Amino acid sequence: MSEKSNPLAKNAAVPLYEQLKFALKEMIATCALGPGDAIPTESELCKQYDVSRITVRRAITELEAEGILEKRHGKGTFVTLPKMETSLLHLGGFSESFAFRRYHVEKTILEMNEEEADEDLSDQLAIDIGARLMHISRLISADSTPITIESSYFSLDMFPGLMCEIHDDTSLYNLLQTKYGRKVEHAKRVINCRVATPRECEIFRCNSGDIMFEVEKTVYGEDRSAPLQYSKLLTPSARMNLVIEI
Repeated sequence: MSEKSNPLAKNAAVPLYEQLKFALKEMIATCALGPGDAIPTESELCKQYDVSRITVRRAITELEAEGILEKRHGKGTFVTLPKMETSLLHLGGFSESFAFRRYHVEKTILEMNEEEADEDLSDQLAIDIGARLMHISRLISADSTPITIESSYFSLDMFPGLMCEIHDDTSLYNLLQTKYGRKVEHAKRVINCRVATPRECEIFRCNSGDIMFEVEKTVYGEDRSAPLQYSKLLTPSARMNLVIEI
């Protein structure tokens, strides 16, 4: 924005902070500021609109209360990222749920490796301790917004060669069905909440202390005694509504 590019009407009946709120909302509506973008600093807004710091702070505080802006400690104030919605009764993964709602979905592999099942994973996948597993962690983004880290485990005895088949944009459930003849028929989810770690704050571009949904998910085919996948899906709670439709 140029200096004093949008002067406010100081003699108008509408308070200056309300005018500034409207100006910032207009910038968001016209895409001059997009989700995740930083707004100008308080000093810049004071100079550009020729208003006091008290006026700027009140406008920003009220836009925060409305969920339009969010402050990030030590970084500034940003346009709030859009809140997504997914049904807990949907058998597919979060990415399939977002795509169904016409979001542009991107997947990025963060980590993929082979490891041995410990006691917990052997229980979750109903396999022996020490059995070979594939672990894959992917970041799922919807409309360029980082939404979920999906960390999944698969038995390599059940799915031999799986690591060679997976790329960033691979649909895991489609791959299990087309290559291995294993169709997802049932799912169990357990929802926990916890505070984001510093690394997670960096990935999700969220604040220290933000609450995360951590969804443990086990999927099965026809045989519920032989899990196909165990995963943990981590999502900032401010970015997601988990919906049950009955």
